[in-house]
Amino acid sequence: MNQFGNLDAFWAGYRLTLERVRVERPTTLDHLATILNAFQAPVSGRAFFGNNADDQLGDAVADAGWVVHYIEGDYVWEAGHPASGEWIHYIEGDVYEGRHPSTRPF
Repeated sequence: MNQFGNLDAFWAGYRLTLERVRVERPTTLDHLATILNAFQAPVSGRAFFGNNADDQLGDAVADAGWVVHYIEGDYVWEAGHPASGEWIHYIEGDVYEGRHPSTRPF
C-alpha cells in the first residue's frame, strides 16, 4: 500500500487537486503550493505534482489565469501570473519560484 491507500484514492486526489487549482485560481506560488502540498509533499521544489494523466498541472494553472510557456514538452515549463507578476517554473513534477534559468523574457 502507498500513502493513498490504493490507486482509486490516488486518482481521486489527483483530480481534486487540479480542480482546486481551477476553482481557487491561485495568483501566487504560496497559494498554489498550499493546494499542491495537500496532495503530495514536495520533493525538491516548493511543491510537487507529477503529470500522471492527460489532465496536467500546466493545463490547470493556465485555466486559473497563468500564462504558461512550455520550454521542453510538458515536463519543463514556466508560468507568469498577469495580476500578481509572480513566476513559477516546473521541472518534472517539481514546482519552483521564479523563471526557468534557461529562459529570456518573451
